[in-house]
Amino acid sequence: MRSVRYFAISALLAWGMTLLPVPFTSAVSAKALPEWIDEDNLSRHMDHLARLPRPPATETEFAAGAYALETLRSYGYQTSLQPFYYYTYRKPSTLSFQVEGSTQSWNPSGLAFGSNGVANAPIVDSGQGTATDFENGKARGNIAFVKRGSITFAEKVRQAAAAGAVAVIIWNDRESEWKGTLVEPLDMSVPVIALSKEQGLLLQKKLQANQQVKATVKVEGSYSSKETSSNFVATRKPAGGGTGQIVMVTAHHDSTPSSPGANYGAAGLAVMLELARTLAERPIDTEIRFVSFGAVSAGEKGPRAYVSTLTKEEKEKIIAAYSLDGVGSQDAKELLVTTVQRTKNLPVQLAEKAGARFSTAVEDQVSGFREDRVLAQEDIPSAIITRPPVNHLRNNPDDTAEKISLEQLTKTAQMMFVAVTQITDSSTSAYPIVKERYTVQRAVEEEEI
Repeated sequence: MRSVRYFAISALLAWGMTLLPVPFTSAVSAKALPEWIDEDNLSRHMDHLARLPRPPATETEFAAGAYALETLRSYGYQTSLQPFYYYTYRKPSTLSFQVEGSTQSWNPSGLAFGSNGVANAPIVDSGQGTATDFENGKARGNIAFVKRGSITFAEKVRQAAAAGAVAVIIWNDRESEWKGTLVEPLDMSVPVIALSKEQGLLLQKKLQANQQVKATVKVEGSYSSKETSSNFVATRKPAGGGTGQIVMVTAHHDSTPSSPGANYGAAGLAVMLELARTLAERPIDTEIRFVSFGAVSAGEKGPRAYVSTLTKEEKEKIIAAYSLDGVGSQDAKELLVTTVQRTKNLPVQLAEKAGARFSTAVEDQVSGFREDRVLAQEDIPSAIITRPPVNHLRNNPDDTAEKISLEQLTKTAQMMFVAVTQITDSSTSAYPIVKERYTVQRAVEEEEI
């Protein structure tokens, strides 16, 4: 895989450099802005990026990211490739729980990344599944019945497997529905199922009555695999110390398997690349960072991998982060900016001054995985730039380059130029660092404990 990818990036170098624009070197004012944005560049980027679907962890995804990287490098940015791995999981085709001699109908659910297997054995109460709960040795050869809480689901399964249990039943300690995950395949594991609080209490009552409860746990057909994707990062730092602050602009180079992702993916990245060109030689006093994320459609894997590389000090220096997505449809309307918290943070305020309209209503409409949500979870002031109708043709085979308006892309790039230069221009003062505590949720509510 590595050799193929290195071939891909080398091929893109040879092929793409003949098409890339010459780096811009002139300084102009905002009044001359419309002439700055080059529609031919935007068109060229769309041709490269939206030819084919770019599913996460595929050669087409990597090639799109490599094209972005080489484009940014040609403009003089310091670039880096940041590969990361993640696991995918396919749910079991068979998931069942049966108690011998009981007519009770049980409704088990699975935990992501649980092992396949069939176990027929007595059930023993193993408390909350901690190491101490397994010290009595009663779980060996039996099915461990453990209550949710105290430690992660993964640790409960590890402890049960180490104690010799043949399967694990985790029952809920609260009324709400839940979707449990072991996060990734375990090095030590046995089949595991989950029961609701109501059914867990029913089973616990049988065990407390000193009844021997023998059952069969069956999990079959699940599948997990380790995948590799990459983030591509470009930075430009001011000469001298500057303000010590950072402004980020992000997009993503992946799409779903069924869609070329022209509007959702490629359009935002095309605008980001053209914005980078316009800022490449402009005097700045604030670091500019462009990031193209991989595997966003696989559950925001790229953004999560990226923020894990940031130090606390680095996160605190980022005063504004813009995510570009869904900005180019020919059916699109006005340019909107919103945040996961529906608040007017610094990115929103600057985007409004640049011509975007703040909307809380659009936040309810934006679906799917989003990089700005991940950044917000790290207390980084973040906003998404998009256009209604939100979600039009998202993940659809018809989301093609033919349905993209270069005029819409141009207007987005113009707005972003004005917003970003309000931070980066040496004529503007450093902005006070205002950090809000965000309480946003993951796109998929998978719980680990």
